[in-house]
Amino acid sequence: MPGGQSDVKPKDQRPVVVVDHQTTWAVQFEAEAAAIHRALPADVVYIHHIGSTAVPGLSAKPIIDILPVVRDVTALDGAGAAALERLGYEARGEYGLAGRRYFVKADARTGTHHAHVHAYQVGHPDVGRHLAFRDYLRHQPVVAMAYGRLKAGLAAQHPQDLEAYTDGKDAFVKEQEQRALAWWGTVPLVLVTGPVGVGKTTVASALADALVDEGVPTAFVDGDALTEVHPASPGDEMGEGVLLANLEAAWGVYRAAGARCLVLAQVVESEAGIRPFADAIPGADVTVIRLDAPLDVIHQRIAQRGAGESDPWHLERAQALHRLYHRTPLGHVTLDAAEPVSALVEQALAATRVMERLVTPPG
Repeated sequence: MPGGQSDVKPKDQRPVVVVDHQTTWAVQFEAEAAAIHRALPADVVYIHHIGSTAVPGLSAKPIIDILPVVRDVTALDGAGAAALERLGYEARGEYGLAGRRYFVKADARTGTHHAHVHAYQVGHPDVGRHLAFRDYLRHQPVVAMAYGRLKAGLAAQHPQDLEAYTDGKDAFVKEQEQRALAWWGTVPLVLVTGPVGVGKTTVASALADALVDEGVPTAFVDGDALTEVHPASPGDEMGEGVLLANLEAAWGVYRAAGARCLVLAQVVESEAGIRPFADAIPGADVTVIRLDAPLDVIHQRIAQRGAGESDPWHLERAQALHRLYHRTPLGHVTLDAAEPVSALVEQALAATRVMERLVTPPG
């Protein structure tokens, strides 16, 4: 069996203890996550705090649940397992869940569990399931309170029977998990487009920063950075094939890192050209923001970038796109790129309703 352990989960004999939420849990997670990162520097992609101890205000068993997303989960079967054992963890293999590597940190004398590690490889569906449920509870305090009351009642009813406690909350968890996954499955994709030199990358980056400041995990991608392979494939001089393949692969990693939203700076020349980007991001809900500015302003900005982008090709490309967008309007929202970036970000947030769609899930 993977990890040298049985894939059968044995009956857990630990007593059931549920306590009020402790602010120290977040601190404990940070310390454990940092130690795991140091122990597995080449394997870990991202480490998440999951479970009830990761939801502010929610009652929980005082055990820190940790989800490391790793490049190759089999790396935790040998040297990786040994590295975690040096931190005080005991390897339990899959422990009943295919594709997982489970580790327990417990008090050697009392057997009390302090932390559980649930490691998964990038792309495993259980990563999204855990993150969706956690984030849903964080944004649905009424549901979280009901969950806390249920757990406290079950703990009082079954203080020595962890299996009965778990079975008692199973129906509630499954129902709310389905709602969480439906919410999590929708990904706002904000595509910032416009002529060369109009400021797409600057505005898109600032918009992503604003979303992060509001508590929305967000990935920002400059499309140009995903096309940098030379020479270009014949017939695809703009490198769109490479761009889309890279975007799809990158989004899988960003998603595993917890990203809820993607902001993409990219030239799109037609309505039909939007579809491939939506197809590359499962669940994408696309909003296109087109930046516009007078052509002389765009030329001036290109010139200010330095000689590398002041060549005739960039100037001609900017002029052609400027004509195209004015002849055939594209995008859900058009913003005046001559305005300050901060003003453009505010307008973009209002127009896309990203915060409303992400922070307020359906009941």
